[in-house]
Amino acid sequence: MKLSTRVTVLATMLVAPMLGGLGYAALRARRADLEADLSREAREVAEALRAGIEPLSAETAVPTLTERAWRAREHDDAFQLEILRAPDRDGRSWQTSDPGWLVLLQAAEQDDGPVSRFFERADGSRAFAMAVPLYDEAHLALPRQHPARRPVAVLGMKRSTDYIGRAVRATALRTFPLFLAVVVFLAVGVLLALRNGVTAPLKRLLEGIDEVAKGDLSRVLLAEREDDIGTIANRFNAMTGALREAREEMDRHANARLAMETRLRQSEKLATIGQMAAEIAHEVGTPLNVIGGRARALEKKASDPAELSKNVQKNVEIIQAQVARITKIITQVLDFSRKRGPTVTRVDLARVVGEALDVVGETIRRQGIATEVRTPTALGPVPGDPDQIQQVCLNLLMNAIHAMPAGAGGRLRVTIESVTRRKEGLDRAPATTYAHLQICDNGAGIPAPAVQDIFEPFFTTKDEGQGTGLGLTVSHGIVKDHDGWIEVQSPPQGEPNGTSFSVFLPIEAPALAPAGAIGKA
Repeated sequence: MKLSTRVTVLATMLVAPMLGGLGYAALRARRADLEADLSREAREVAEALRAGIEPLSAETAVPTLTERAWRAREHDDAFQLEILRAPDRDGRSWQTSDPGWLVLLQAAEQDDGPVSRFFERADGSRAFAMAVPLYDEAHLALPRQHPARRPVAVLGMKRSTDYIGRAVRATALRTFPLFLAVVVFLAVGVLLALRNGVTAPLKRLLEGIDEVAKGDLSRVLLAEREDDIGTIANRFNAMTGALREAREEMDRHANARLAMETRLRQSEKLATIGQMAAEIAHEVGTPLNVIGGRARALEKKASDPAELSKNVQKNVEIIQAQVARITKIITQVLDFSRKRGPTVTRVDLARVVGEALDVVGETIRRQGIATEVRTPTALGPVPGDPDQIQQVCLNLLMNAIHAMPAGAGGRLRVTIESVTRRKEGLDRAPATTYAHLQICDNGAGIPAPAVQDIFEPFFTTKDEGQGTGLGLTVSHGIVKDHDGWIEVQSPPQGEPNGTSFSVFLPIEAPALAPAGAIGKA
């Protein structure tokens, strides 16, 4: 039930009994007025009778009163007369045996005047009765309330009050339509007033709340009145204004954070390129030396055309192969260091890991690190940004390489597999399929107190000059943006030393990661 209807029903239920009570009181007052009029009329008739009969002698009392009573019945007067007490022929006093009349008779003698009352009949109807004392000439001469003053006879007057009941019922019938009209008018008035003054503003407020819940903070309510409804509208407008300002502030902070993270990741890329500068120079220098040696060999044999024509094809093929090798190295470095915007595509994780291993391949060979790569025959693509995932792989590979000194018998194990598990902190969520990338080394490992801090910015356990302390921070942020997470074990399970980094990336696209969203925190 709506608020306006509920309040209208409540108001009607409260007012209707009050109006009914007032109507009932009015009808009772009407009955009381009619009964008072009847008593006053009866007293006037009694005074007229006394004026026409008194003084009444004992000898003529019975004939006179009998004639009066007969005349009243004959003329159908309003009041019917009845002899209550009168002297008989023997001079003795006769009186009625009706208990009701006896009470009035005694009261009239005591009050020395007419006495009346209303009483209930046996059939349930009401009637009016009055006892009128009549005196002879001797007793009239005595003052009122004199001990010797006694009435010669007592005449009874009675009248039915049915006409009063009919008048009250007629009044009720005339009043009821008015009463009903007032109740209906009041209910309609309250309903319209509530709808215009309360329900309509509340409906607009609810519509505004629904719009705000959907994300529209531009909704404004007009404060049409200076009352509680107007106050609510003003508070709503103030709330939406504060929410708009908060959203704008959050957007500014988010954009600033995204720009900072983008610069941070690019800086980490360049820092990684700087760390690999010596290895890149060595890897480029080797094919250059080969090219230079072949060029000198051709120069020496330039004087012998026969020898030159015999070796030129072989040397050209060698030179072309080395140039292609240099081009590949430079392309890999440029691709890694180039600044790109975040893109979401289907990433072949095994291919990205293989490209990252190619970039650090010369370093691995020069340091004598044994490499073991395990990839599944069939692994679904991972939704994400290939450049950012490659950056994670390079950061973890460089960390593993730095953890194993050259010539120390280092072992690098890279494993890619598909696992089904629940994300940490979502114990009630259904299990999901994830791509699991694990990079293990047998280096010195990470001290136990430092494990919980390795993802903090500028925290590093490497020697000076080997890292910026941002690689794992950037990697953690990238994996988190891809709706994944990183786990660390040092040492790995079943190994005496070393470190294991496990990266979990969802194989199915996250429901809340639209295109272009990767990279936003």
